[in-house]
Amino acid sequence: MDREREIKIKERIQERYDILEALYSSWFTEKPVLEFPKENFYQQGHIEKHRAITYLLDKGYIVANSAENDPETVEVSITSDGIDFYEQGLLNGKGEGWSIVTEHIENK
Repeated sequence: MDREREIKIKERIQERYDILEALYSSWFTEKPVLEFPKENFYQQGHIEKHRAITYLLDKGYIVANSAENDPETVEVSITSDGIDFYEQGLLNGKGEGWSIVTEHIENK
């Protein structure tokens, strides 16, 4: 595989893990649901983040619902499948895509 393509894939994997990490960390606190303004959560201006969020929603790793008292706010949490995916990925070393990316940048 072409090195540039590998780096791009690793960046995308890391983007998904970064999102899951925030939700995973929140899940094990007193506030397991994070709230975001809709326009910030869906990230229409940042296509890579938007696709990462869409991927996680489609896979059922996260859920997002409109806040009951504020239709412009979205409540987001990780699902049990998302917790399993995140934990197994970290235990298997799959959530560490930036190590490949940073090695490439440092070697340029």
